[in-house]
Amino acid sequence: AVLPSMGQFTFSVSPGLNLNSANLGYKLDKIVPFVGFQYFSIGFNLTQSGTEWNYGINGPEAFTDETKIDGNLAIPTLGVKYFLKEKNKMKAYLVASIAKPLISVKAEFNGEPEEEFIDQLKKTSLWGGEAGFGMEYFFDENFSIGGEFGIRYLTGKYFDEYTDDYYNPDLGTYVEADFTREVKISMNPTYTRVSLNFYF
Repeated sequence: AVLPSMGQFTFSVSPGLNLNSANLGYKLDKIVPFVGFQYFSIGFNLTQSGTEWNYGINGPEAFTDETKIDGNLAIPTLGVKYFLKEKNKMKAYLVASIAKPLISVKAEFNGEPEEEFIDQLKKTSLWGGEAGFGMEYFFDENFSIGGEFGIRYLTGKYFDEYTDDYYNPDLGTYVEADFTREVKISMNPTYTRVSLNFYF
């Protein structure tokens, strides 16, 4: 026997003071798996001018230095929402998601690419996730407004391997050796979210 499909697509938008987000899911009874997306762009431009001593002409010379950085942060998300209880037009739910922030940066100094800065950024890995509880009020079967509270998990890791010299007093000279550098950071802020949800 073929079971009738009771699923429907869902679309949610969440305005906020941090990053606005949207997600698209598919409701199967009480479970809504979804994919989401957030995007953030930033531009930085520093211009410094003044006078410096030019040893080539053996005199003072005016200079202008410009540092320019353009960055993009894209955050794709994969998650699931589970409706716990329904009473009248209210539905309570639990939600969890995982995200992989992707960074893209272009950096220049006086029009020349800053390859070292970009190479160091490539050695950074970011991950994030959310877990929360929320309520939705259904105006009708296709539209609801929701409120949500939860906790975010953000983690970042920087790892670098390089070769450098150290001074060996027994030999009286510098000796080449391999080094590693690792930095880890994590944050667990709480969040609140208001969402507009469409079921179709």
